[in-house]
Amino acid sequence: MRRVRRGSRTKGGAVVSVRDEGGRASATDTERRPLGAVMASAVEGFRTLARQHLELAKIEVAEAASVRGVGVGMMAAAAVVVMYAIGFVAAAGAAALALVWPVWAAILTVAVLMIVVAWVLVLIGRRAIRTAPPPVVQTRETLKEDARWAKRQIER
Repeated sequence: MRRVRRGSRTKGGAVVSVRDEGGRASATDTERRPLGAVMASAVEGFRTLARQHLELAKIEVAEAASVRGVGVGMMAAAAVVVMYAIGFVAAAGAAALALVWPVWAAILTVAVLMIVVAWVLVLIGRRAIRTAPPPVVQTRETLKEDARWAKRQIER
């Protein structure tokens, strides 16, 4: 069985000693990766990271749009309720509510009730839109983390 031990660092890279069970050096005592191979590996790594960040950003934008879509749906529901309020105002004038209350009081009561319902729906929808996370929070954090990792790799 062979063991790999890292030696001291040199300008060109780390010195790696390959030794067998008895601690004897093998035929390839020191191996170094050429600078071109290191650069190619780094470029490929950055390409992969860029693709992954793009995919993550797409997913986050889709999620944020979905949350905002719910808020817009609530606003649309509020608009429908307002239309019903207008209908009730018209129906209340023709109804026999005047037998229980004065006509103006019956109409005003129904209209105010429907407007309150519509306002509550507007507030719920607005809160859903405002509390949706910005679309690229996770991507931004991941990019910062990758930058810190790259700096650590360069410092080695």
